[in-house]
Amino acid sequence: MMSMRFSAIFQALSIALCTAAGGCGIPEVATVADQVGSPMPAFRSGMQERRFQIDALDRSYLLYVPLSADNSGLRPLVLVLHGGGGTARGLPRQTNHRWNALADQFGFYVVYPNAHDRFWDFGEGRVSERLEQRVDDGAYFRTLLDELFEGLPIDRDRVFATGISRGGQASYFLACRFPGQFRAIAPVVMPLPAYMEDDCRREGPPIGLALFNGTEDPLVPYDGGWITFGRDRRDQVLSTDDTLSMWRTRNGCAAVPDDTRIIDTADDGMRVVRNDWTSCSGAPVTLYRIEGGGHTYPSGRRSLLELVVGPVNRDISAADETWAFFSRFD
Repeated sequence: MMSMRFSAIFQALSIALCTAAGGCGIPEVATVADQVGSPMPAFRSGMQERRFQIDALDRSYLLYVPLSADNSGLRPLVLVLHGGGGTARGLPRQTNHRWNALADQFGFYVVYPNAHDRFWDFGEGRVSERLEQRVDDGAYFRTLLDELFEGLPIDRDRVFATGISRGGQASYFLACRFPGQFRAIAPVVMPLPAYMEDDCRREGPPIGLALFNGTEDPLVPYDGGWITFGRDRRDQVLSTDDTLSMWRTRNGCAAVPDDTRIIDTADDGMRVVRNDWTSCSGAPVTLYRIEGGGHTYPSGRRSLLELVVGPVNRDISAADETWAFFSRFD
């Protein structure tokens, strides 16, 4: 087992690789303001930084209020979660600011939660156990959601979560530890972690799932097994097929998809096979099997060198496809 310096070492490596790749950068935002102790500025458009304390620890998140925000009606909320070694400020750039653009177009709120010291702590799993400082991210998300629900006109029937890599794990965490609060999730390059399997099998409301996984992911195996970074083994994940099978059972879907499409629009040496289960008794399930895809955000920017994470697929935009999936829920 690695020493408790694991987090710091990986963080330093991540930053070095990001620099070599051209930067994991802070997003260009209209406004980033410290809102400590102040009322929620519900209808001021742009990006705002919000802060609060849990157990004497400063925590934060970024809130993007769309240009179309006004006092008329309830709006959906999408949580977009960064991966291990990342930050809330770096994620808009990694996704090419697409989530903010979609929010402006369709009028929903976007929140970029921020992990303490760059790594989410789910209370279990090898990565969490190795962190130098343990935190209660369940309490963090409860506080964040309470503040958002109190301060913004949010449609609580249209609350969604999506994330890349360990942020994808965070979306499973929210779906399975906060039953009834999230209508659908969209993990990117992350099958279900094995240590979350029991929580997600429990009886509860159907939760829509759109899953984006690359068949040539060098870090998180498409067919299940150990997440690896160099010689280090992190946590184990179910295979993509087992993740889909479990979720289809939970949502009352058939084994055979209702529709299959092949998407191959870019000259990138990859293609996407999209399988849709729509005639479910609960909620729909969609798989984007990115053939030849790596550990990257489709149509986004790599956060690490291609040698480390593999190529970026350009046949689809993960942000656009995810919002189209979330839009099915009304």
